[in-house]
Amino acid sequence: MSAAGKIKKLGVIGDVHSEHHRLEATLAHLEGLDTDAIVCTGDIVDGIGCPNESIKLLDSASVFTVRGNHDRWILEDKARHIKDAHSVTELSEESLSYLASLPSQVTLDTIRGKLLLCHGVADDDLRKVWPGTEKMPIERSHLLDKIILEGEFQYLINGHMHFRTLIHFEGLTLINAGTLRGEHWPGFSVIDFEAEHITAFEFCDDQIRLVKTHDLTQEAHTIWSNTQSFCGDWDPVRLF
Repeated sequence: MSAAGKIKKLGVIGDVHSEHHRLEATLAHLEGLDTDAIVCTGDIVDGIGCPNESIKLLDSASVFTVRGNHDRWILEDKARHIKDAHSVTELSEESLSYLASLPSQVTLDTIRGKLLLCHGVADDDLRKVWPGTEKMPIERSHLLDKIILEGEFQYLINGHMHFRTLIHFEGLTLINAGTLRGEHWPGFSVIDFEAEHITAFEFCDDQIRLVKTHDLTQEAHTIWSNTQSFCGDWDPVRLF
């Protein structure tokens, strides 16, 4: 951790979905980049890989991880009909204990202000946020609007949508961390709060490559007052 416990460089991992090989490679890469901390947006289970290995990797690397809806579902024995769903019987006692202990939200201090880590929005692990595009309708959130209005957080990192993007609000930047799953832009990111930019990495044929470095500031981007101001004509700021 940086001086006074405030983060200067942060590794960002999206929904894992048991991609334990990619997760292992991601953590090794982030360690080489000398990050102060690493966060993960959850959804550790339900995928083609091993959930127990994924949990061990996150735990041993002391990754700040929140509970995703898939992690909640497996503990509640819900939605086990979905593709690549794991059974609770596949999880070790240690894995079950780990999942049960995960918080829905984590607050971190950065040198640029407070950051909220969650899966959807705050305690709602199914909430999506999307300003609206031709292919996808608007997704608003009164809960996020309340967070923006209160002004405690300058950044919010979430997952759930598997689409790595930045959404700029007045006083808050939302960063969707994406996912390690599948073939559509699986990857991770690194936020440099000192330089005020985010660098995106992707897996291509199981090799990690740098995709782009993007300015974190709001200049030249659409800036929303809150989610009620979404108009449905947004050009996404992609991190892939």
